[in-house]
Amino acid sequence: MKYSIRIDHELKIIRYQHSGLINAEDIEDAWSEFLKIQEFTQLKYKLLSDYRGGKFQIPVTHLSAIIDFMSKIKNIVKGKKQALIVDNPYSVAASMLFENRVYKEIGFDVKVFSTKTEALRWLIN
Repeated sequence: MKYSIRIDHELKIIRYQHSGLINAEDIEDAWSEFLKIQEFTQLKYKLLSDYRGGKFQIPVTHLSAIIDFMSKIKNIVKGKKQALIVDNPYSVAASMLFENRVYKEIGFDVKVFSTKTEALRWLIN
């Protein structure tokens, strides 16, 4: 497993950290885990996804498949917040495309950040 998932009960945030080369299967595995976590699915905890030190190996053309997946779990993610922390140029660009589309089509409020401090500030407000 190339990632870790921790639950921050004080801030009501699921903390997900993933580094190295990140492909679509890695993201799918992580989402399979999120969907098993009651705090995420039922208790409205927010999601902090920290990809610093990682690089997405997911083509932008795969975005439609990701949005299709998100539409299947719309009842869980609509109105929920996810902060993405990325520091690789391609990962930033791909994340920004995802951010815009997933909000318009699903109502999942995703924002891209370069620092953990900014991401946490947005999530808890």
